[in-house]
Amino acid sequence: MERRLFNRRELPILLLMVLAAALWLVLSRIGPEGTRAIVERDGETILTKELGGLKAPELVEIAGKNGITLTLEFSREGARVLEASCPDKTCRRAGLLTRAGESAVCLPGRIVLRLEGPRTGQNLDAETY
Repeated sequence: MERRLFNRRELPILLLMVLAAALWLVLSRIGPEGTRAIVERDGETILTKELGGLKAPELVEIAGKNGITLTLEFSREGARVLEASCPDKTCRRAGLLTRAGESAVCLPGRIVLRLEGPRTGQNLDAETY
């Protein structure tokens, strides 16, 4: 008798597991409503964008200290540093910020791009001093 990989009783369970994994993957990529991007220069907030209300991506150019200029992209998916005139471009390497608490920092320009909003799964596992 030939053994099949899955029998008829196992197939619905397998399909349900695949569907749940796909749904989790899609939902984990979407930033929660109420997430806002905050841009600070020298510790002062110079721009706040509500990401959930954006229809199309927006580009904003920010002048920092020492002649540094950053081009920031804001979209429903998140925010990122698209272009930077600083020498190390560490802020660009931060990539797309999608969750509250993430940030991209340009030290030469003294510019911080960070996301604030509702955090999911913020229960602490441990606390250290």
